[in-house]
Formats: sequence, structure tokens, C-alpha cells
Amino acid sequence: MTALGATSIRFRVEAGCHDRVGVPVWADVSADEVGRVEAATLVDLATGAEVPVQWERRGDVVRFYWVVDWLQEGGARDYELRVGEESKFTGFSIARDDEAGRLDVSFRGRHILTYNYGPEWSKPHVFPLRGPFGLMVTETEPADHKHHRSLWVAHGDVNGVDIWSEAEGHGRIVHRGFERVARGPVYAELAELNTWVSAEGRELVDEVRTIRVWAPRDEEYYIDFTVELRAAYGDVKLADTKEAGILSIRVARSMTVKEGGGRITNSWGGVNERETWGRRAVWCDYSGEVNGVLVGIAAFDNPLNPRHPTYWHVRDYGLMTANVFGLTRFERERGLRGDMVIRRGESVVFTYRLYLHRGDAEDADVKSRYIDYVHPPMVQRA
Repeated sequence: MTALGATSIRFRVEAGCHDRVGVPVWADVSADEVGRVEAATLVDLATGAEVPVQWERRGDVVRFYWVVDWLQEGGARDYELRVGEESKFTGFSIARDDEAGRLDVSFRGRHILTYNYGPEWSKPHVFPLRGPFGLMVTETEPADHKHHRSLWVAHGDVNGVDIWSEAEGHGRIVHRGFERVARGPVYAELAELNTWVSAEGRELVDEVRTIRVWAPRDEEYYIDFTVELRAAYGDVKLADTKEAGILSIRVARSMTVKEGGGRITNSWGGVNERETWGRRAVWCDYSGEVNGVLVGIAAFDNPLNPRHPTYWHVRDYGLMTANVFGLTRFERERGLRGDMVIRRGESVVFTYRLYLHRGDAEDADVKSRYIDYVHPPMVQRA
């Protein structure tokens, strides 16, 4: 029964041609219809159970998000949104310490990740990053590549400035502030403003980085990772180099192919560095054991990204990066170059999804979870 004064709206979610498992969905409602939303609940009409829901204002609409736990191929599920009703669900918490330059994200009391953005770092980055069962699935500052920072963004030639390595004269990515920090029962999100600068402090490009962590399900969860680069100070040349990764990951040492007997898999069936390095694929997965438990990280390339499907700079020693720039190395026989120029006043956006999962790529059915990402279930008013 809808509470007195609540606005009730019904939605139908249709699976389409695929089984759906733990997939985020959303529905837009005119802000004129629901007004200022301060409370809302969502009910699965088949079971009568309340489902966690979260919302945000996006211009003239309010977008409501939830996660479809399971939906069989060809099936449908009806929900009732009740705007004005208080939900019973707890969810994410965020502890932010600007003096220390760190932001901790937890879900129902369990730590998920820490975002590090203090001035002592050459680049803002995520570490630690916890996967299934709270296991740490990434490494930072490994002995072989001290500039690898767990989960980070970098490029080795930005108008001639190295913002990949931390060698003498390298550039930096400077944290300017947070545009938005949000939390709820469905996701936690931070939107960060950065400026990429030379060693002398010359401003090269502005960045808006958005990281959204979706609520875990059966020890697995997604992270949506978006980077927008804005040419605010003049033209920006992201030059051809393999030393770059708009999305860069260094997996835990025990997960690596080289030292831990791990496994790299891409969407075309390539296995390990020999079959995946410098190859294009819509997703790439790195799996291996941590404390005796097999876990993995899959990275999904969004079809709207420039030069999709991306090339992967992925190594048996533990590196996995989405790199659309290093074509002189990746496509040597074809004589191609991967320079990308952003004209003054323009911008370019890269969007990815990470899937932190149990088992390897086959166990986790990564290929189906990629379909959920690029072709999610249809949501419409019922």
C-alpha cells in the first residue's frame, strides 16, 4: 500500500534476449511530476519485496537507479516506485579527509576502496581496492614499476610532458577538488576535478574523473569509471605511446601470470600476454589467486569511447591498461599512428566499467556481464 501523499509510478523491466544477473538499470521521470525527491521506495510487484533505489537530478528529469538481481531471458518484472516513502535500506558510507587527501568508501561497514588525492602523490589513484571477500586485488608501487598505482589514469606524452612515469622532470595530475560526492543504498560516487601539469606547473589539460561503485552482490560488484579531458589551455596532443592508460590497473602480485599462475583473457578468446598485448578487444580480464582464492578484474570498453574497441597494454607481470594511443607499437606492420589531438575548448570522454568477480573470466561469465553493460534491459513505464 502506498503511503498517504506518495506519488506512485510503475515500471516494467524486460530482459530481452539474455539472462540478466545483478545488472544496474535506471528510469527517468520528469522533475515536474515528482518534484523535489527527498525519499522514495521501490517495490517488486511479483514478490512484494522492497528493492534499494537511489536517485539524482539530471536537468529536467530525476533519474532513479536500482539493480535487477535476476531476470530470465525473455522475462519481465514490474516495479512500483513510491516517491515520498522512507526506505528501510542502508548502503554506502564515505569517510573523506581532505587534510590527509584520502576518501574511504565502505558498504554496510565493509571497506571497498580508498581514493588517494593528496599533494604527495604524482597522480590521484585508488588503493587499496578490495574484491570478493575483502581481498586486495591490486598492487601499488611494485618494485619493477614504481609508478604503477593500483587503479589510476596516466599518459606518457601530453604536449611533450611525461605523465606516466615518475622519472626526473615528469608531470603531475593535481587534485583541485570534488564536484560531487554521493552515497546511498545503490551506489557511491565521486566526481573529481583535476589539472594535468608539467614539472614546472604549466597547465596542460583539465580533467573531470567520475568513479561510481555499485552495491556488491554475492561478493561481486561493478565500478563505472569516466574520464573527461577538457582542452582549457590550448590544443592538447596525446601522443602515440604505449606508456599510457586512461584506465590503468596493476593486479596483485599473486594474481599475475608471471609469478602467480594467473590468467589474462580477452573478448576474442586470447589468453595471456602473447595473445592479448596490443590487441583490440571489447573487454579484458585478469584473474588469479589471492590468499588461495581465485578472483578477477574485468575491464569493459564502452562502445562510445574514441577508437572503440580499445587496444590493451596488458602484461604477464600484472599490468592491464586500455590504451588507444600506442599504434606505432601495436600496429607496427600497418604503419599507423595513434596521436590524438583535442582542440582548444573541446573535450573527449572515455568511459569504462570494471567488474570485480569470483573465479576466472569463464566462471564469472564475463562475456554476459559485458552484454549487460552495453545492452542493458529495457525499462519503460508500465
